[in-house]
Amino acid sequence: MAGGRLDDRITVQRKVPGNTPGGNTVVGWADLELTAGTPLTLWADMNEDPGAEALVAGRNEATRRATVRLRVSPAAREITAADRIVARGAVWKIRSAPAQATERADLLVLLCEEWVRPPN
Repeated sequence: MAGGRLDDRITVQRKVPGNTPGGNTVVGWADLELTAGTPLTLWADMNEDPGAEALVAGRNEATRRATVRLRVSPAAREITAADRIVARGAVWKIRSAPAQATERADLLVLLCEEWVRPPN
């Protein structure tokens, strides 16, 4: 299998609605679960690119990008571009829908990005 070693653990999270004590609707994040109490955690090959900068709301912010490859499975096919992953102690936004990485269709690839906010 081409694609490197699958030696990084990633946990997939999905947006979930909730309510504040005052009754307002808020959106939070929770681990995507295969079955109740079992978070979707997968082995992956994560390759980070050098950092970059982006202008967000008039401020420069640093970003890090990564390509994440993981073995195709029914669980991996549940991942969407609206989800995010937790890996290497950071939260990564998924920037593209999972795509087939090889002709044999044994790997999926995710393009992810982490925003690194400067101290105030």
